[in-house]
Amino acid sequence: MGDVIVAFWSLIAVMIVGYLLARYNVTRPGADKALTRICFAGAMPAMLFNTVASSDPAEVFSAGAAANVLGAVILTTTYAIVARYVFKLRGGEVTIGALCASYTNAGNLGVAFLVAVAGDAAASAPIMVFQLCVMVPIAFAILDRQTGVKGRSWIKTLLAPFLNPPVIGVLLGLIVALTGVRVPALVAAPVDVMANAAIPMILLAMGISWRGSHIPKIGRESAPLFFAVFLRCIAGPIVAFGLGTAFGMEGASLMAVTIAGGFPVANNVFTYAHRYNVGIELARDANILSTLASLVITLFIAFLFHM
Repeated sequence: MGDVIVAFWSLIAVMIVGYLLARYNVTRPGADKALTRICFAGAMPAMLFNTVASSDPAEVFSAGAAANVLGAVILTTTYAIVARYVFKLRGGEVTIGALCASYTNAGNLGVAFLVAVAGDAAASAPIMVFQLCVMVPIAFAILDRQTGVKGRSWIKTLLAPFLNPPVIGVLLGLIVALTGVRVPALVAAPVDVMANAAIPMILLAMGISWRGSHIPKIGRESAPLFFAVFLRCIAGPIVAFGLGTAFGMEGASLMAVTIAGGFPVANNVFTYAHRYNVGIELARDANILSTLASLVITLFIAFLFHM
């Protein structure tokens, strides 16, 4: 359990450093946007390439994968309906909020959670593949339509997500995973360097964005935020547990799926929000709150399964 706490603290510490850099004017206004743009076009594609290239495509079709994938679909649909018809949100705010409710930090803090509690991070692999190969292209297509140039043809809208740097990284990684091609060291080494820079850059950008911001109080205006965090950290594990049980899972494998269902909001959502200049505060605050809540939820799930 100590590994989970250390991993959790590492993320928070880097974000605090970013905040302090902004607080004492080491960074200029807009530095968070510059960092996220660099990360979106350079470091993140490298990280996603490495993540997908090293995954096992066969794990995408396991019962645990099905439970988490169906859970993500349920959470996304639930948030979109409530946001549209109850919260009266429009356009990109709905899309970013839906991502906050369903797109998880499976490749970073999630891995630490699984290794520390379940002893195996295999449950995170299919989640990452689904998120990167299915959710991201669909989300980009929707966001392109919601925030892009009016009159764009459906062909351009369909192809646009696959021209985004992160998706290109995913597709190249999937080719490597499926074919088993060995990436030459001259290519792999610089890609590794870029990939290792992605998470620190995102966390620093998030910390910088904290300057002058605050977590909103509970009320109608903050309802979309707290509903997204509720779906991600509380409803997520419940749905995953229910689906996993229905698929005949039990013991350690069911615990892993349940823990994966409660992963915090992915840092990438904050980057996507910046990229499309919509829902930035929602993505940032949802990440902060869900990161704090998910540690408690993970510890609670582990306690229940070990009773």
